[in-house]
Amino acid sequence: MFSFLDLINHSLGYFNINTRLKNRIYTIVALLGDGYLIYVTARLLANHVWLRGFLYCLAVIFVTYFVYLNFVYFFLGHTSKFDFLSPYIRPLVAEEEEKRKERPRQQVNTASNGIYHNSETIPAEFEADSLEQRNLNKMVQRLLDAGLISANFNGMTGKEIVNRYQETGRPVDAIDDNQVPPYFELIHNRRTHRMEIAIGVNQMERMAVGHITKVGLTDIKTAHDKYRLYLANVTIVGGPHKIPGRHGSTIMMDGDYRLVPQVAYRHRQQEL
Repeated sequence: MFSFLDLINHSLGYFNINTRLKNRIYTIVALLGDGYLIYVTARLLANHVWLRGFLYCLAVIFVTYFVYLNFVYFFLGHTSKFDFLSPYIRPLVAEEEEKRKERPRQQVNTASNGIYHNSETIPAEFEADSLEQRNLNKMVQRLLDAGLISANFNGMTGKEIVNRYQETGRPVDAIDDNQVPPYFELIHNRRTHRMEIAIGVNQMERMAVGHITKVGLTDIKTAHDKYRLYLANVTIVGGPHKIPGRHGSTIMMDGDYRLVPQVAYRHRQQEL
């Protein structure tokens, strides 16, 4: 019976359904389990197995009490006057919830190429050809598999994802915000005349995954001729994402990863 209940619990986890509906389903399943316990208890007592029958009888009373409380709350929409335990349990649950909210979200990665003043950095436009895009998707997946970056929709629930989509009109990426690869650098490829971005686990295991086409409003060739360019920061965005489905559910969609680079610059005539 418990294996069956565990199977039901895991199966419901695959569906993004309303919490109240899910609890109603759990209540019905618990009611079925309670009926099975009553049957077993009756058989034990009928066969004069008094000790086990008595223990099963206590279990029936315990389960029936909670099934009753859940039925009144989730089906009838109010609490029961026989609910003696909630006043003691509720403060414990609330305290644990507060601790969970106050606990800072773990940062998987704190990689940095140094500290730059805001006045020294500027956003850059990123592009990737087909080969670079394959490299980028492959490298990001490798970092995810190694646990070096995280993709958990920022811990958002299905309902929160739907609300975010309604607010912004944009899909919600699986990869969390501010995910920085452990290693990144800017490379001037003299053969292709591109300013390439390489990322990886470290410098030894890096891979060219795209290139910069503009620094601010300036094309990359003019910017490179006039300034020394440094890759101040890179964040990973895009990839698989969710959009709203029917009845408040969400649908997972595939997508390519992209990079959002920040470039630091210094005029070539200035002394280092």
